[in-house]
Amino acid sequence: MITTPLFLKLKEVTKKIIILQGGGDAGKTVTALQYLGDKARTNKNLIITVTANSLPNLKRGALTSFKRYVLPYVKQSIESYNKQENTYYFKNGSLIEFKSFNDELDARGSERDYLFMNEANSQQYSMFWQLNRKTRIQTILDYNPTSTFWVHTNIIEGGEAEYKGTWKYFQLDHRHNPFLPADVHNSYESMSDPDLFKVYARGETGKVSGLIFGHFVNIESMPTDCERYIWGIDYGYTNDPTAIVKVGIKGRERYYQEICYEPGLSAVHIKQLMDNAGRKPTETLYSEIDNEMILQLRKLGVSVTQAKKGPGSRVAGISKMKEFASYYVGANFDKEIMNYKYVTVTDSLTGKTILTNEPMDGNDHLCQAATYATYTDTFYHRAGY
Repeated sequence: MITTPLFLKLKEVTKKIIILQGGGDAGKTVTALQYLGDKARTNKNLIITVTANSLPNLKRGALTSFKRYVLPYVKQSIESYNKQENTYYFKNGSLIEFKSFNDELDARGSERDYLFMNEANSQQYSMFWQLNRKTRIQTILDYNPTSTFWVHTNIIEGGEAEYKGTWKYFQLDHRHNPFLPADVHNSYESMSDPDLFKVYARGETGKVSGLIFGHFVNIESMPTDCERYIWGIDYGYTNDPTAIVKVGIKGRERYYQEICYEPGLSAVHIKQLMDNAGRKPTETLYSEIDNEMILQLRKLGVSVTQAKKGPGSRVAGISKMKEFASYYVGANFDKEIMNYKYVTVTDSLTGKTILTNEPMDGNDHLCQAATYATYTDTFYHRAGY
């Protein structure tokens, strides 16, 4: 099996918790999966759990990486694969399950020998606490350090005394991955944004400046006691994802839940996803301009209102979003929030970099969907704003 130098270092760790903090393409996720695949292959009757914040993200991320980079080297040791349960059963009695837990109660019941929390910064501390206490041998945590979160405050910085002396920390970046092509290494080394360079090229903990929604707070789940709910959608077609956001309104608070982040969805599929997420017929979907899709959704019985768009509406929408205490749920949402920034320009007189009020174009689909809903709903429901 072709591995990074980290693989051999992991085999030497005896601590209960392994922390893999790393920038882009550092190889942390693949190496962790190789390490666990090797454990399952060479040890009898192990239970190994790989988890992420949602099953779709788990399938697109860790499970896909396992199939591509680990399975070819361990398949001779595998007895069977249960596709419905996303579980590999080894001939020696060990198993590797790829599993997403709904909540803390769901996490309480099962026990395991090894746990891998992929993209730990998109999962809650309460979930880690429940899963880790039911893990007998070792827990692995990996993440991109876009900002400080519970791994830093509760474990590394000693916020919780129970973890003292129980963890081993690795800080990684693309330079630790010898299998990357030169152009990928060069793309990281040539990053011009100093905040992004710090996080993604060096794996250092940062707080990216110029964030548009820096006031957003990541939470575990959407509250059930909101006054009402609305929906926002930004359509994706061939390559870009369709982003659907459920918005909970509670006084001066707004709660945003990622419902969908997939490309190429039909109107029927969109309705099904919203219905499965609890949409009521009276709840309005605020849609970006796509007359054909809006017509199809209305024929299916969805209450659709076209988002208010025009000159200056994007800046005005962002401004309106900032009027509320805002909370969000979702791994893709987390990535967008941490990278949704204002355009910067260089002052010709001073040479200093200054922020404009224009957002950068890019991966902002969930942010756009959330803005469509909040801004347009505010426009049509003035009372209380």
